[in-house]
Parts: sequence; structure tokens; C-alpha cells
Amino acid sequence: MVHTLRLQRTGPRHAARRGAASLVVVMILFFVITLVAAYTSRNLLFEQRTSANQYRATLAFETADAGIEWAIARLNEGRMNDDCTELTPGTAVASPPQPSFRERYLSINTTTGVITAPDKLAGCVFNGTNWVCHCPDSGNPAPTVVTTGNGPFPAFWVKFRSNLVGGRPGVVRIQVNACTRNDAACLNFAREAQSGDGLASVWTMVALRSALPSAPAAALTVRGTFARDTDSDPTVTNEDPASGGITIHGGGGVDVSGFASRLTSIPGTPALRSVIENDPALQLPNLTIGYTTPANDGRERMFNSVFGTWTTTYFAQPGVAVLDCAGGCDAGDVNAVVERHPGHAIRVGGGGTLAIDANIGTATAPVLLIVDGNVQFTGTPTLYGVVYSRSANWDLRGDGTIRGAAIAERNFEFADDDPTIIYDRDVILRLQHLNGSFVRVAGSWRDFQPGINP
Repeated sequence: MVHTLRLQRTGPRHAARRGAASLVVVMILFFVITLVAAYTSRNLLFEQRTSANQYRATLAFETADAGIEWAIARLNEGRMNDDCTELTPGTAVASPPQPSFRERYLSINTTTGVITAPDKLAGCVFNGTNWVCHCPDSGNPAPTVVTTGNGPFPAFWVKFRSNLVGGRPGVVRIQVNACTRNDAACLNFAREAQSGDGLASVWTMVALRSALPSAPAAALTVRGTFARDTDSDPTVTNEDPASGGITIHGGGGVDVSGFASRLTSIPGTPALRSVIENDPALQLPNLTIGYTTPANDGRERMFNSVFGTWTTTYFAQPGVAVLDCAGGCDAGDVNAVVERHPGHAIRVGGGGTLAIDANIGTATAPVLLIVDGNVQFTGTPTLYGVVYSRSANWDLRGDGTIRGAAIAERNFEFADDDPTIIYDRDVILRLQHLNGSFVRVAGSWRDFQPGINP
């Protein structure tokens, strides 16, 4: 058998063919890798842009929400300058006085409590370190800003809307527009979105939590004992039909012998019929059940029946101003606090005696005084408003006048002078509708408001 051996040549031509095939494979792989890299880069760019957009949107939203909190805080402050900063203690009040934030941007009907909002704006800008604000009487906010750093420098504008709450007393809606840059075209309430801007609009309703939720029923209310010095010849008047014409309302006995002729009620009502004594609803003794709580304390129960909350909560409100009267104080001290804090209840703390030697408040701007100590008159001044005394025994001296109402948390006595207490519903209504703290209405927050024109 013959075997034939064939030798295959492996010369340069065949090597070149193999090299060309490898090159093709490598080029295909390189092309695939290039496509993968390009797609990955495209996704990276997309994610970067998405992250930047999300950052701007979140920044605008948080700025708008901060604007809501800022506006509520300003509503509960006293008189302020055009840069929205409250007057610091010791700073002189201008003449005419600088308005408070609520006086600038809200108008409250003193009879109905309905709030209307003038077409005014307030606003702030972040300068890289702090917020700089402007509360103008007219026109757009224009804070004077010197920025630090590379930004961004978000801003917000605040607008109050009274036409969206159906005329409900004491309620107003706040709208805040925010933008990632301080530009009127971006912040305006008739704005259109600009390329690259982060925009947000947040709404909420706020309501006035009145400093005096319920009107007193009588010119003089006494939870404890009532007494009168035989040399005293006081006058107590209540000619208001809505309150029933009650002159003195007592949790204990009320002996009006000797001065019944100086009790004036609704025309045709005998003086003695205007007095309510030994009212169980007003006695409110200490309770000894369960744990020690404010609800078991007679004084706290009395305070709660008048103001609708316990003392700790009430005095923690931003709408309460404090005067330290530990060493005694006078009308000038009270008026200084009242002048700086319109719309606030005034707590006269420390337990010292308040000596009223000049007029306090006016018929159009009455005051609510919650006094830890005694209250007395020097001379014949007039206090317009409501006085709530927490003294163990309110010994009312002097010949002055309380025009509004007086409430004694414990005991009361007319001393050897001739004071006057007049029930004034107009004064009380003004207190109820103008004084107190603005609080957010639960469930009213929105980050959208369809169908509302600017």
C-alpha cells in the first residue's frame, strides 16, 4: 500500500489572513465596548441632570415651606422695621409707631373677626449665610443682599389671601412662592417657569387663637369670696343685653347691701337681679382624685374656663408678652410693653402690685392683662380691656375705672375707695378678634392649588 504525504504550506499569505480575521474581531469588540461606554456615559449625564433638577426642586420646596413658618412666626411678633426684624428691647418706638407684621399685611374686622388681606408682599433671600428679608408697605420685596460663596441663593415671597376661606372669622390663607434665585420674574405670583429654575408654591391656612376665647358674662367675676369695705362706694355697670346685664357673678356669697343703688343693669332690671352668687359652676374647688394634674387644681380649672387652656400652655404662646412686676410696676411699665406688642396678651408676672396711675389702652386698642399680683388704682385713670387677677385676694383700691371686665381667680374685695367697673362689649370683642396667636390650621397645607388665579 502506497501512502501519500501532503504537506500544507504555512507561508506569509496564510498568516496575513489570520491577522486580518483577528483585527476584525478586535474592531467589533472595540465597537461594542465603545457603544457600551457611550450608553453608560449617556446614563451618567442623565442621572447628573436628574440629580441637579431634583436638588433645585427640593431646594425650592424647602424654601417655600420655610417661608410658611417664617410668615407664621412674624404674625406673632410685635412691632418691626421694614427689614422684618422685631424691635429689640430698648429700641425707641417711632412716631407714628412701626406696624407689626399682622398690622402691615392683615386687616381684621373688630366686630365680626373676618380677616381681609391687602395686596401686599413680603419676602426673603438667602445670602449664603443668613436670610435677608424685606416687608415693604407697597411694591415687591427688595432685600438688600450681599451674597457670599457660590450659591445657590434661594428666595421666597409671601402673600396672604382672604378670598379663599369663605369669610370665616379669624382665618386667612398664606401662599408662598419660592425660587432657587432671587428674581422677580421667578417669584412673581403670575409667574411662568424659567429654564433652569427650581420653583415651588406652598399654601396653608392659619387662624387666630384668641387670647380671650369666651367673653366674660359679667362686669365683675369672682370665683372665691366677695367683700366690700364699708367706706367703699364702688360702681358696677352692665347694660349689655347680650350678656344678660350681669353686674357681679360670684362663686360664693355676694353681699351688695349698702351699694346696690350703684349697680346698673339693663333698663328695667332691678339691681339685685343683676347679681349671681353661690354659682357651683364658678366655685371650681381643688380635686383630690388621681394623679396631681392641672385639672385637679381649682385655680387652673378657673383659668381654663376663661382662657380655654392650662396656664403653662397659655403662657408659652408667642402671642403673650411678659412684664416682670416682682418689685411692683405702674401704668408706664405696662404701656411700654403694650406699645411694642400690639395684639398680644400681657402677663404681669412676679407677684408685685400693679399700680395703675395713668390710662392703659384705649377704646380702639384695649388690653388683656393677666396679673399675678394685686391691681390698684392711683388717682382716676381708666383701663380699657379685661383684667384677670391671680392674686390670693384682689384688693381693688383707688377711684379709677375698668372699662371692659374684671375677673378674680380667687378672692376679691372693694377697699375703702370708689372704683368703677363697666362691662363694655365693644372692648371685649376687639380683644377677642385682635389679640392672640396665629396657628396653622391642621390639614390645610397644600403644595398645589388648582383653579386659583393669581
